[in-house]
Amino acid sequence: MKATERRDILLRIIDLCESVSKKGLNPFDVRVGELFDKLRELLPLLRRHEELALDLQAVVGLAEVIRQQGEWIKHRSSLLYLDPLLVMLKIHALSTEELAQIFVRSWHPILELECLTPLGLKEGLEYWKFLPSLQERLRELPKMEVQPGRIGLKELEEMGFIHECFDEMLDSLWLELRKRGRVDYWKFIKGKNFSERVKRAYLLSFLITYGLAKIYLDPIEERIEVEAVDEPQRKREIQSMVISITK
Repeated sequence: MKATERRDILLRIIDLCESVSKKGLNPFDVRVGELFDKLRELLPLLRRHEELALDLQAVVGLAEVIRQQGEWIKHRSSLLYLDPLLVMLKIHALSTEELAQIFVRSWHPILELECLTPLGLKEGLEYWKFLPSLQERLRELPKMEVQPGRIGLKELEEMGFIHECFDEMLDSLWLELRKRGRVDYWKFIKGKNFSERVKRAYLLSFLITYGLAKIYLDPIEERIEVEAVDEPQRKREIQSMVISITK
């Protein structure tokens, strides 16, 4: 890793920590553990005094974020503020028996009993007694001039509902992604012109939705990478991300 790249990463971490105190960013939005792991990876590579000073400033900034997280919890708890995070922590701290007791104390079911009156039964009997038979009711329906039937794939394609080559284009793009391995998102969708770039991004979104491709995001280095998956992922593992593409 080049010295400029290491310096940029350290400056981004410092700027993120300063955003908590100066710009009011929620301290819990900072992934302190991941950032400390990043600093641990960079430490053996630091050689210059300037880099070591930036590393120290980043560590102090993350420590300040942790302190503000503690102050944030103290402040909210003193106001008896029911923050979703505090509620979640409280629920995780409770045992199964305690949760069951809380549920029983707060459960207030509403019972409702509905029944037919003798008048309602009489009205229902009169309705079914004078209702025409099914054959008579069917005779009153207008006859259909066009009988229902099947429509072929060719007709659907002519109407614009399906594209015969869409699956082939997805297979071709998946094979290309599989051959290139883990690759930068922007380099992979890059085409001869803007139209082709949008087309490749559109097809890639289907591969990701189907669980045939995976996204890797590095917020520190601001890099997005994609990689083909041999077996489709389960629905809960499929990722989703909004990416803006402009000329």
